[in-house]
Amino acid sequence: MTPPPRKGFLALPSEWLTHARSDIAFARLGLNQDILPEQICFHAQQSAEKSLKAVLLHAGLDFPFTHDLEVLLDTMDAAGIEVPDELQEVGSLTPYAVETRYPGFWGDIGESDVREAIELAEKIFSWATTRVS
Repeated sequence: MTPPPRKGFLALPSEWLTHARSDIAFARLGLNQDILPEQICFHAQQSAEKSLKAVLLHAGLDFPFTHDLEVLLDTMDAAGIEVPDELQEVGSLTPYAVETRYPGFWGDIGESDVREAIELAEKIFSWATTRVS
């Protein structure tokens, strides 16, 4: 089966937020299931990434093809998009973007780390939803 042409960056901000909402739902589900903490944190990172990209698209800006949330924050800063101070720590989720997807690349992730990742992703998603609405 041939995949459809990539819409990718042409997708609407609301579509990015729909995917961000789905990622955070997966992360929350993991708290009550037999799901590895690394995978829960991966989905939290993905939610935050898609939320930030939705805000950039809403502002009419292109964004770099990256999973690095600090780069996305820097892009926002350069464009004059103010991210609240309490959300600046979202960059701490960046390591969950790649390394956590594979066995043997990550040490132990505790329950508090998982809950913090989800909480931060939820805050970013909420902020992004408000900005895009």
